[in-house]
Amino acid sequence: MSNAAKHEFKQKQNTSVRARLSQRRKAILSTMLSRWLDKRIPPASQHSLTLNSIFVLPTGFGWSFIVMALCLFLLGTNYQNNLMVLLSYILLSVMLLTLFYTHQNFARLAVKSQPTAPFHCHQTGTFQLVVIKHYAQQDKPCKGNLVARWLDTKEHVSFILNAEEKSQQRLSVPIKRSKRGKYSLPRLTLACDFPLGLFKCWTHLDFDADILVYPKPLQDEAIQVALPFDESEQSKNDTTTSSHSSTDFHSLSDYKAGEPLNRVVWKQVAKSGDWVVKQFSDPINEKYYLSVDNQIDVERAISILTHHVIEQSKNGNQFGLQYRSIDISPHYGDSHTHQCLKALSLLNLPQRTYPNDTFSAEAASS
Repeated sequence: MSNAAKHEFKQKQNTSVRARLSQRRKAILSTMLSRWLDKRIPPASQHSLTLNSIFVLPTGFGWSFIVMALCLFLLGTNYQNNLMVLLSYILLSVMLLTLFYTHQNFARLAVKSQPTAPFHCHQTGTFQLVVIKHYAQQDKPCKGNLVARWLDTKEHVSFILNAEEKSQQRLSVPIKRSKRGKYSLPRLTLACDFPLGLFKCWTHLDFDADILVYPKPLQDEAIQVALPFDESEQSKNDTTTSSHSSTDFHSLSDYKAGEPLNRVVWKQVAKSGDWVVKQFSDPINEKYYLSVDNQIDVERAISILTHHVIEQSKNGNQFGLQYRSIDISPHYGDSHTHQCLKALSLLNLPQRTYPNDTFSAEAASS
């Protein structure tokens, strides 16, 4: 092994060691910051900003403003120009007044989190915030341009706070996750530099909420539709009521949330405005289980089942789900679809942490 090769090998080793040390330092600093923020700004479903939860520093424009005021002061004292010294005093006074007003304006902000709807890991979810009245200053709302971003990302969204709106203003913050599971929301950073942009106030809020990320659906023909869930009952029904089919009309009933829309009598809705659905004499034949071969890769199988659960739900079919530890009886409706997708989302996921993600998985059986 030549000297050049040895030198290159040592350089690579040193580089890898430095990278590991840098990652450890970042992890230690991140843990210390998280613990400090947990004590200073504990998790809650709604936050009203106070002295302990607000941080303030000059912006880039603010530092330039300070440097200009100091330069004017030095020039004025050096050349004994009283007007220039007076101008520097005025600029510094503006800085101090802006500091107090920026902090006072941001301290009027109060926000409340809304339940986050589940979304698929290849899509972008939405975290909803509602601007509410501050308990200490209900008549003076926060004004200006509010910037929101997650603490673990650099992407941000901006909102213009409208103090004239009588109704509560809603803010939608996008959130992305690359893997299925149940996650705790990271801290949300809110910042505002109203009125002059010389100072920026910000806070890192922790909302006590979780988000459920569904698997990515994958269209594949490897799906297996199992036999009807109760063969004995079906065969008995076929021998005793052979003159009736599973699509024989039986009666009309009031529509309930979650029932398939293909059974709604739309003529009745258009005529009288009453939502009614058709009931059939024998819905048993429509019930079956969805399953795939256990030899298929788990993540691929979960994606295939996710696709078919969505399709069966759109068609209004009654279906069950059987795969590994998942065993859900046939049913239909939005709640049943959510139950199936949730079980697929949490299947075989122990408690672990992904990079930049606070992760907490539940057992599929719970």
